[in-house]
Amino acid sequence: MEKLKNLFLALFCASALFAQSDRGTITGTITDTSGALIPGAKIALINVDTDTRSETVATGTGNYTIPALAAGNYTLRVEHEGFSSYEQTGIRVQVAVTTRVDVILQVGQASQSVSVAAESSLLKTESAEQSTTISGDTIND
Repeated sequence: MEKLKNLFLALFCASALFAQSDRGTITGTITDTSGALIPGAKIALINVDTDTRSETVATGTGNYTIPALAAGNYTLRVEHEGFSSYEQTGIRVQVAVTTRVDVILQVGQASQSVSVAAESSLLKTESAEQSTTISGDTIND
């Protein structure tokens, strides 16, 4: 009985370790101006503070997800043949938060670009989860 109790306790503690993370996620959908999905778009996410670069390609349904990102400020770049390149600055990744950044590409040459300088919405449409970040100073007070 004692061994079973210890095993349960060890499994419970191990699962609790995976529940907390110091990372965030960015996800979104790539479409054109008519709302058609754009599969295969090249997506690059650059951390403005550390110059760390994460890259992915949009799925067959035009969706992308870049998980396990350090909290900070990011710039998103999207490119696809036959469309103007897209760049959005001011994207804030927070701890344990999935940030949604949908992109609408304009038809044009790759040498043309569309730049957006705005913060991403804090409204989470992926889940009903609510969370907040509390600083260490607030906890100590």
